[in-house]
Amino acid sequence: MDQKLTPLKTIDFDLFYHLMKCSFPVAEFRPRSKERQLLNQANFTVLTRYDLSGKKIDGFIAEWSFSDFLFLEHFAVDPNLRGRGIGSTLLSNYLEQAKKTVLIEVESPTTDLAVRRIHFYERLGFSLSTFGYVQPDLGQTGDHIDLLMMQYPNSLTEQDFKKRKKEIFQTVYGVEN
Repeated sequence: MDQKLTPLKTIDFDLFYHLMKCSFPVAEFRPRSKERQLLNQANFTVLTRYDLSGKKIDGFIAEWSFSDFLFLEHFAVDPNLRGRGIGSTLLSNYLEQAKKTVLIEVESPTTDLAVRRIHFYERLGFSLSTFGYVQPDLGQTGDHIDLLMMQYPNSLTEQDFKKRKKEIFQTVYGVEN
C-alpha cells in the first residue's frame, strides 16, 4: 500500500470528517461547518493517505504551520487498519520531511490508552513535556480535556512552551490563553 501523504481533495472533506468522528471524542474536534471552514486557512493543511482506489481515506494528519514550528492538531488512522504499522510509517515519513519543530498534544497519562499513545510518539522520537493545559472545548460539549505537549526532535523548554501555546490558542483555538 502507498504510504504517501497528499493534500486533502476538497471534494473528499466528508471522508476526512467521518474518520475524524470515528477517531476523536466530540470535544476534540469542531462541528462540521467550522472544520470545513479551516480548509480556507492558508496555514492549515490536511494531509491524507488515500487507499489504492483513491476513494477512501486510510489516515490523515491535520497540520498548522507557524513561523518556527508545525502543530499537528489531529493524526488518525482508520480504526479498521490500526495495528498494521500504517500510523508509524505515515508519521515517520512526515517527520523526515518536516523542516521545522513538530508539536503534538496528548492526553495526560491517566489511562492505558493515553500511556500507549505517549509511548507510540516517543518511539518515533517525540519528547513528552511536563507542560500542559486544558484544551478549549471544540465540540462545545462542556468536557474539559487535560493535555500535555510532545515535541520532535528536541525537548520543549518552558519558555518555548509558553510562546507556542499562546500562538496555538490564538490561531488554532481562537482564544487568548
